[in-house]
Amino acid sequence: MQAMMVAQGPGPAIQLREIEAPERSAGQVLIGVRAASVNRADLAARGGTHGASTVAGLDCAGVVLEADADSALAPGDRVMTIVGGGLAERVVVDDRLPIRLPDAWSFEMGAAAVLALMTGHNALRTAGRLIPGETVLVNAARSGVGQATIRIANELGASRVIAAVRSLRDEEFLKELGADTVVGTGSGAFADAIRAATDGHGVDVIVDHVGGPYLEQHVAAAAVKGRIVGVGRLGGALGSLDLETLAFKRLEIVGVTFRTRDNAEKAAIAAGVRADLSAALHGGRLDPRIDRIMPWTDVLEAQDVLAADEHLGKIVLTVSANA
Repeated sequence: MQAMMVAQGPGPAIQLREIEAPERSAGQVLIGVRAASVNRADLAARGGTHGASTVAGLDCAGVVLEADADSALAPGDRVMTIVGGGLAERVVVDDRLPIRLPDAWSFEMGAAAVLALMTGHNALRTAGRLIPGETVLVNAARSGVGQATIRIANELGASRVIAAVRSLRDEEFLKELGADTVVGTGSGAFADAIRAATDGHGVDVIVDHVGGPYLEQHVAAAAVKGRIVGVGRLGGALGSLDLETLAFKRLEIVGVTFRTRDNAEKAAIAAGVRADLSAALHGGRLDPRIDRIMPWTDVLEAQDVLAADEHLGKIVLTVSANA
């Protein structure tokens, strides 16, 4: 079969190559891939710094080709899943990971949504322990994961969702997604605006995609007993931490990643998405925004668009051999 391989040595950083097709084991499903998305972590993998699979990609959507007789999935099911090496004609994954596509969704929508759904739900429900009626701050809110997290926060009963972005150019779009307030972070100081938006209470759950540069402001903006969930480090990993304020407010800082989770932990996240968000998925309330769809042979160009921040929504690649 063909796959997009992270190349070593001279030549393009990612190359279409012929590799051996994967073989399914008990407890796994074989999926014919129809689409996959482009993610920030792909840029690190391309540079050889993310411990990536030899095959590029972190997710996919497609059709189940083989499954165990007692599996919850069956051949012909349309699914989306996280998977190391999604840019291949076929993948095998633990059969607890795939999530069925809503009937109205295309494969491209599934590829655009699955990683964001699992990341956002885990950050809010598991790591952030969001309780209905609490407030949420999502920074880097115009990103694919940020957009999904805004919607998920509303589905989980947040009383107020604040979107933080460097520029207010997409303020109306973010409010249409479900943000009650949009705060600009371009000046570097935004805690006062967040406290004002929460009548001085501060934010109960902060979903952080920026990292170190925002840490000091997040601590200042958090409510007593707030939770700061570190999902990404787009701005860098190092920041200034006021331990006195951390202690006074009794804050928690929780780091999350898929890279150190085993299949059982990933399966628990997928199960949480099914349990909490199925009605919203099938009701059209979590439809992802797709910026553009490109053939998988344009993967390097797609990653360049992502790196340049020239998009609003997900960039999706079609695996044409399986179209």
